[in-house]
Amino acid sequence: MTDRLQQEWNALAADASRLDDGKFLKIYRLLEQMAENPNMQPALDALRPRLTALKPARKPTASRLFFRPVEDLLDDPATYSRRLNRISRGTLPPLWKAMREKLPKSVLEELQIGMAAADPNDGRAMVRLGAPLWAAGTEAVRAVLKVATDNLKFRNELFGRDEDALRQLEVIAELTTIGAEIETLKLSLPERPIGDLAESHVDAIKDALSALGRHEAKKARPMLLMLSARMKRPGDLLKLLAEVRLGDAMGEKEGLTKELSGIVVGNLLRQTSEIEQAAPGLDRPGDLAATAERLTEGLNSVNETVQTLKDKDMTKRIDQARAEIGDFVVRNIVSGVDAALVESLFGTPTVPASDAQVKQAEQLAMALRRSIKLAPHLGIGREVTAKVAEVRKQVEAEADELFRTHRPGPAGMDPKVQRQMFNSLRVIEILAGSEEAERLYRDWKRRGS
Repeated sequence: MTDRLQQEWNALAADASRLDDGKFLKIYRLLEQMAENPNMQPALDALRPRLTALKPARKPTASRLFFRPVEDLLDDPATYSRRLNRISRGTLPPLWKAMREKLPKSVLEELQIGMAAADPNDGRAMVRLGAPLWAAGTEAVRAVLKVATDNLKFRNELFGRDEDALRQLEVIAELTTIGAEIETLKLSLPERPIGDLAESHVDAIKDALSALGRHEAKKARPMLLMLSARMKRPGDLLKLLAEVRLGDAMGEKEGLTKELSGIVVGNLLRQTSEIEQAAPGLDRPGDLAATAERLTEGLNSVNETVQTLKDKDMTKRIDQARAEIGDFVVRNIVSGVDAALVESLFGTPTVPASDAQVKQAEQLAMALRRSIKLAPHLGIGREVTAKVAEVRKQVEAEADELFRTHRPGPAGMDPKVQRQMFNSLRVIEILAGSEEAERLYRDWKRRGS
């Protein structure tokens, strides 16, 4: 593919993000037909954030099925970080191209027949189809890894000069070796990100880990990598690990726990360092607050394990990460929320505010409410408390002015004005609770009688 053609595809992908869902998916399916070409990755990466939200039904392919056990560890090339047991999506197309030549034709032929008849949404059917592919494919990955290790020219042509590609291939082979076990366990667990675990989920995880690592703890490592990547609070997995018997050798499980702790913390720190790229400004305050909340929950979940390890450097890095998240919340959510919220509700002479304006005001209030919850963990209590008081004061003042200007007449208050008053009460309720909103309502009702 020429550079010019690649630029045209990238431009098409960028334009697609501005289209409605139907047209966007048509362009995605057009680009997907050439997904195995590594030069198409930048265009597909540009579409991926919106695809994550839409979750369209995806055409089953041999490559997609093979890499299914590693999907939780995939990062876009632009955000990929080395030495965290993660995998760049850019590695997959050239790897598949190289390993496909080493796969038995009978495996691929039987797979194509099976996929044509199977329901791609039937997880158990995909496990049955994938089992022979994962077994043969893992051998093919290891064969490619050996050639890439021994032949510098081959490696450079396939993956470039970075030796980190070899490490990624090792991680892929680790996970696809137990591809059937990984995909079977995922069928028993909630969708990612996994929040609270029911007793049945805990039992399923313990059974899977015990079956893999009963005699040798490191054999449970790839399963732990997958689980830690799927969990909203990966520290919960570290606590659960303490209850599972792994390995026969002294200290084997302890070493695995320490390694996994470092990986979990490293990935949380990576995500924290990239938080500014999530969605700058106040365009999507709810998304920003949710991102900050998820990372804070993740960091909180590893506190106990890190303290047990007595790793001063790790503790220092976590404290630094909290400070970075707190600074992010203050700058991107708290600082301008009062002006933006008041503008949404009262910034136009139209009374009442439009549904879109009210929705924006409520989203800003909800983001600030989430910040209240995060404040004690991030050391930003003073800033958030002051901002909540400021927002309440401004909203009450604007609503009070509206009330004085449009006092109820003999027939009562103008319905449009009344609706605007209730919009204000809704924001106060979000920030301060229903009792405070009811107090204001009673006060207005008393003054209007």
